[in-house]
Amino acid sequence: MHPNDEADFFSKCLASSDIFLIDGPRWQAPNPKVHQSLADINGNYCIVWSNQDADRLQSRYVHECGDWYCDSEFLTIQFLRSQLIDQVLTEGRLAVSTSGANEAQTKALSQRFKLYSSYLKREYSNAIIEWFNPNLPESSLGLNVSANPTKPDLQVWVGPHARNWMLRDARHRIKQFRSSVVEARLVMQS
Repeated sequence: MHPNDEADFFSKCLASSDIFLIDGPRWQAPNPKVHQSLADINGNYCIVWSNQDADRLQSRYVHECGDWYCDSEFLTIQFLRSQLIDQVLTEGRLAVSTSGANEAQTKALSQRFKLYSSYLKREYSNAIIEWFNPNLPESSLGLNVSANPTKPDLQVWVGPHARNWMLRDARHRIKQFRSSVVEARLVMQS
């Protein structure tokens, strides 16, 4: 997500007094510091937790690093935040894994995740980027050869701010990771 898409998403989906943000799965104490503003999250891994699903999150002490580690991520939604670095926007992800949660917790988390996904699918666009390797020639799909570029990606949902950012400069790209060679461009820019 472009930082402005991220801000819109959080203001529309997380504006609830029972939703808390936690700066990653490693903490300085057994209980994490909780926030209700994305501005308070410094890292790229943000835990989205509702105290309606569980009164508190469990953690365990890790001697090797001197931190406490969240042992109840199955009671949360994990948000891996995008990074905007120069002309590259890294992919972000929302994920949920409810293995370990009871039936009521699984239902609540699944409903919340579905709500967030519905927002993204309503406000964002898919099939507007194609992946390509700029170090290889363009090619069609063939035996033992991947297409370069790929067909438009149906799995990646691009926010309106990210789309506009890409439209402003043909050099703006999306990558899975900052160091990735393969990058995505808007389909109309190919």
